[in-house]
Amino acid sequence: MGEPNVWSTARLPDGDGRTADLDVNGYGLSCDIPVDAGAEPAGVTPFGLLAASLSSCTVMSVRSFLVRWRVPPGEVHVRVAVQGGPSPVLVRTVTVDAVVEPDLREQLSAEVDNTPVTRLLRDAVPIRTVLRTG
Repeated sequence: MGEPNVWSTARLPDGDGRTADLDVNGYGLSCDIPVDAGAEPAGVTPFGLLAASLSSCTVMSVRSFLVRWRVPPGEVHVRVAVQGGPSPVLVRTVTVDAVVEPDLREQLSAEVDNTPVTRLLRDAVPIRTVLRTG
């Protein structure tokens, strides 16, 4: 068997450093690990990467859905915010430039709630979604 299609590795050097070097399918980036009592770092964080996975999966799924239904999507924008606290919540706002008729909008909402990353995450962390169209 060869290398998997999707892979990621992380390396945290010895010492007190709080920046992990990541390799995601051959693309490198750094991830800042928050200090428990400190402010959230300005750079990429583990929860930021989780939010990025959900937003990128959602934006691609929405665009594919609209194209399949022959609705010119225009710009599709997905923002995922992590609301902290003892139990984090992912707040996902999906904005589609296209006007989507009510019946199709209901199907689009169901599509958003069933993206692959949503299905993986929803039992572990609550996801609240706001859908805005046209």
